[in-house]
Amino acid sequence: MIGQLLVVEMLKMRRSLVLGMTLACPLAVVALVFVVTLHQTPVQDMTGARMSQLWVAVSAMWAAFMLPLYIALATSLINGSEHRNHTWRLMLSLPVSVEELYLAKTLAAAGLMLCAHLVLLAATAVGVATLGLLGYELAGAFDLRSSRPLWAAPVAALPVLVIQHGLAWHYRSIVLPLSVAVIATFVGLQVGNSQHWPWLPWAYPLVSTNATAMETQVLAVLIAPALGVVLFLASLQLLPRREIV
Repeated sequence: MIGQLLVVEMLKMRRSLVLGMTLACPLAVVALVFVVTLHQTPVQDMTGARMSQLWVAVSAMWAAFMLPLYIALATSLINGSEHRNHTWRLMLSLPVSVEELYLAKTLAAAGLMLCAHLVLLAATAVGVATLGLLGYELAGAFDLRSSRPLWAAPVAALPVLVIQHGLAWHYRSIVLPLSVAVIATFVGLQVGNSQHWPWLPWAYPLVSTNATAMETQVLAVLIAPALGVVLFLASLQLLPRREIV
């Protein structure tokens, strides 16, 4: 049944803005980082080793700023189709439980987050390869000291996804979910550089890829999935007690 619900969610996504946002958000990050870097770096200094830092810069901007906001937009759009068209009663009248529907929407949001991250990586690789075609040196451009910038951010963002999905599920207006995302994202930029980062899940993606200490990066990656599961189970307990407004 979960598989069928996921198919239904994908069909509904075709008529929403969420697929466009899944492409636009990561592409905007890659374009901004490349334009700023090329503008600030003389051609003779743009070596392959320097280009390898583009991966870190793209990952940092994505994890710190755009990814949390994208999650808020994606979860709001996924649940917004039900709020906007008043189809909650129809969906819940089907032979499925509210928990199954909630899980299906959570998995759909997680799938979109993964797709957006893959678009980010693909766009970065294409950008670096394009610089090579334009005559820039590529030796060392794909040599990363750590592979964590390539995969850690979406893993560390799981608690944020669960929280934002819960808000978007329960509240018809997108004002509250987006307000929470914006405020928490900017607070996370500050908290991520302090010892208090474990108290704010929005800081986890940035810490998992850009913390100075490697042990801190690993800790963020380990804490995030566990906290995400705990928050998801807690949100399931609230479903029968909370009306959708």
